[in-house]
Amino acid sequence: MSAVAPSRRPASTNNPFNWFSLLPLVMFLLYWLFVRSLERVDWYPMLAAWWQSALPGISLPNFVVAFFELFHPRVLRHLIIPIVGWYLAHRASVSLVQTLYDLPDKENARSLLSRLQTRGTNQVKPLVVSSKTLNEAREKSELLRVGGPGQIAVMAGDVAVTELNGRFHRILGPGRHILDRLEYIRAILDLRQQERTAVAVPLVTLDGIQVTADVNITFRLETGEEMPSKNQPYPYDEEAVRLAAYNETVNADGSLSTWDNAPLNNVKTNLTKIIANYRLDELLHTRQAVDPFQSIRNEVVHQTRPFLFNQGIELLSLHISRLDLPADVSQQYIEYWQTNCETQIRLQQADGEAMALEEVEIARAEAEMTMIQAIVEGVQRARRVSNTNNMHEIIALRLVEALEKMAKQSQQSAVLPMSLLPQIDEMRRLLKAGVVPPPILGDENRKL
Repeated sequence: MSAVAPSRRPASTNNPFNWFSLLPLVMFLLYWLFVRSLERVDWYPMLAAWWQSALPGISLPNFVVAFFELFHPRVLRHLIIPIVGWYLAHRASVSLVQTLYDLPDKENARSLLSRLQTRGTNQVKPLVVSSKTLNEAREKSELLRVGGPGQIAVMAGDVAVTELNGRFHRILGPGRHILDRLEYIRAILDLRQQERTAVAVPLVTLDGIQVTADVNITFRLETGEEMPSKNQPYPYDEEAVRLAAYNETVNADGSLSTWDNAPLNNVKTNLTKIIANYRLDELLHTRQAVDPFQSIRNEVVHQTRPFLFNQGIELLSLHISRLDLPADVSQQYIEYWQTNCETQIRLQQADGEAMALEEVEIARAEAEMTMIQAIVEGVQRARRVSNTNNMHEIIALRLVEALEKMAKQSQQSAVLPMSLLPQIDEMRRLLKAGVVPPPILGDENRKL
């Protein structure tokens, strides 16, 4: 469908001349001539004397005599009744028009009656109308309250829908137009992109918790796949405009909801239904870090877009943000998160302690294996050299070497007593000299 609405009448300010409006004037002139002839007024002698004194030598024309005789008092007295009758009839007509069309004052009724009689030719400038000021202008202008004939100018970015006898008549795009007789402007729609925001929309989750969310949407009327151009910067689809013009709903408080309120209302309704299928934990602990409400948003768009398309509206974007909880529920979740964090910390500490104990046991087992291996190597070395008499000295020497090795390894991860390594060196020296060393003192050394 074309985006530019064809007009049934060219947008011109030239109306055909209303010959019917001249009929009362012609009848009045004929009546005037009739009463002049009926009274048989003869002003010729008086006018001829005056004419000769003013213009000597020039004969008096008969039409001059007839013209002056029209204003004779005997002739003018017959005009009182039709003039008074016309005045009274005009006042009665103005009162009737005011009552019939429920106009605020007689001035509006008089203007409407004049336009009906002259077919709008007495309107000097077109009435500028727009979607933002239509309701206010309708209260002041009888052209918008009742209808044509008359001239209007639709602002750029708007489109007007008119009715005739209570039925859809035509669509008027931006520019100047002439309204037909009693053609009524039903609505003026804004073709530009619209944005609506709802703050703290009340919602209830599946587990019965009340939450609120903010919603922001952008939309516009369907363009009919027409691209913007210099002559038509805001294209539109005629069927979409017609559907949107009649998309009105009466709210519970008696206010009227128009087409531009339908998208946000439908989004809030669908969002309420979708949130009712989610638990609060599913809304708060989502895995989508960038847009936590992406899945919910996609569901709302999926349900809203077909409905708006049938209303002639195109949904451009939808954003859901700031999910707020009641104060008591927020406090409960804060306490829950604190308890959960403390539990996780305790579990990590317990895991760390268990790992430390495990490492200690492993180190102890490795130390025991090292000492056993040192003893076995000492015995084997003593047997190789066939010196069994000094076998215990050799085993003790190998044990001291194993202790020194373990001490040096432990020094990298723990602080050892300052006298431990010197005592081990002294034990090795005494064993090599054939002297039995004294025991190593200290709980730490015994544990090692």
